[in-house]
Amino acid sequence: MKSITIKKLYQLHSWVGLVTGILLFIIAFSGAVAVFALPELKIWANEELRAPIKHNPQGFEQLINEYSQKVDPVYLEEIQIRLPATRTSQTSRVIFEGHIQTPEGKEKHEGIVYEFHPETLKELSETDMEVFFNQDKLDMASFLAHFHADLHLGRPVGLILTGLLGLTLMVSIVTGLFVHRKILAQLFTFRIRKTFSLMLNDGHKIMSVWAVLFHSTIAFTGAFLGLATVILVPAAAYVGFNGDQDKLLETFTAVKPAIISHVQQPTQLSNIIEQSLESRPDLNFRNVTIMGYGDKNALVYINGTGGEHLGGETLIYNGATAEYIKTQANFGRLDGVAGKILDAMFPLHYGNFGGVLVKILWSVLGMITALLPITGLMLWIERGLNSQQPNHSRRTYQNFNKLLIGSCGGIVLATAALFPAQLILNTVMHGLDHTKSIFIIFFSVWIVSLLIPFVINYKTAIKLIFKLIAGLLIIVMPMDAILTSSHLFNVLETQHYVSVSVDLVLFVLGLLMLFGYKKLFSLPTEALPIDEDINQQSEQIEKES
Repeated sequence: MKSITIKKLYQLHSWVGLVTGILLFIIAFSGAVAVFALPELKIWANEELRAPIKHNPQGFEQLINEYSQKVDPVYLEEIQIRLPATRTSQTSRVIFEGHIQTPEGKEKHEGIVYEFHPETLKELSETDMEVFFNQDKLDMASFLAHFHADLHLGRPVGLILTGLLGLTLMVSIVTGLFVHRKILAQLFTFRIRKTFSLMLNDGHKIMSVWAVLFHSTIAFTGAFLGLATVILVPAAAYVGFNGDQDKLLETFTAVKPAIISHVQQPTQLSNIIEQSLESRPDLNFRNVTIMGYGDKNALVYINGTGGEHLGGETLIYNGATAEYIKTQANFGRLDGVAGKILDAMFPLHYGNFGGVLVKILWSVLGMITALLPITGLMLWIERGLNSQQPNHSRRTYQNFNKLLIGSCGGIVLATAALFPAQLILNTVMHGLDHTKSIFIIFFSVWIVSLLIPFVINYKTAIKLIFKLIAGLLIIVMPMDAILTSSHLFNVLETQHYVSVSVDLVLFVLGLLMLFGYKKLFSLPTEALPIDEDINQQSEQIEKES
């Protein structure tokens, strides 16, 4: 490849990293945590979900029978049930929904949302469907999941931004592989006992190559998930469905409306749920959708995850007879490989297709993806500070370094702060909406952390943020034991296996951070060439061009 081309790729690689490096860290780090948002962190954040919840088919059938008499009959066209046994939602939710034709000939979705206690099925709230979905009630688990998806900027801005960041990560991967052509020769070089600069240089190369397949997968699926709903779906609807996005989704997704016969016949909901549990013990059933409740031609769709299909499976039944019809994936109505590819997008991005071990692997690799742009930026800063002919002033590099410390260290600190904050909120604001408090705590900690390196010495700021993160992680387990009486010594009695495991993991991570703190800040810090290969390569490019 010509040297002029390599030079352009090097410049592109550098500028993409400079412009998007911090945002890429924020997205990748939040994603590494969001892998456990459902159900692990959701269970931990809500005391009513900590103990296992059994399926209650009879209870839900009685519930639907009772409330179907209360709502407008038009709202029986579609009933959606969030089953509580998977513990992915703070409440068990039932939506009665009708598809109303407007004078313009379009279809409008109206309905009522009921929330019930996940175990007792006692009614907690009744809300208009439009109002319900316009008011976000978030605990720390949902907050982190939404933050990763759109940075809480909403649609379409947030999704477009995260989608574009996925594309920039793909650009960085491709250009990096071309620029560092000799990187394979240094695949096993990691001089951890040398200077911090050399460790940084070797780490950047090793992380980029060893996990390149994961980086590429996350970049592509992230770009797709971010851009699909705001660009690809509307575009496809405009081309093939006269702009009707609902019609597009209805055509290609698993749930299809029933053909109403107007002949009343009870829907065998409990039999269908029981039959599904017996026939498919490998699936964790989350949602039930009833199309045409109480009609002879009613259809029941019960969706579960954990089977051989990455995106989950939907079992379809005749509602009146409880007769099994077929099983299909979420996009099973798409022919060929297209449906399988679409079904794989979300699981491949979040790693929720192979149990907790796959989630752990995805989280660790996600942290590596987060460190990749940061190590690149740190190398750029140190090269600039040590260069005899830097491209920018020394103060510019120093200020960028402070911004890097405050923004990236700050988001880690803010995330760690949400754990003790959630325990306190559960105690002092029990049963109330925590959304506003979660927002204030997270962004306040982040903003303060962002300012700290500009107020005190940046090395002192690093040490302070490091210690605070470790301390916050360590205190979660004793706080949980004091405030909720849930701890390792009574876990067999309470069966709070998931929440106690989260406490233990946070405690161990805190101890590891303290250990890493001692090791990290004991490394020699004298200024040395941090990336001789890149420096020599860029100089060679300049000469040849």
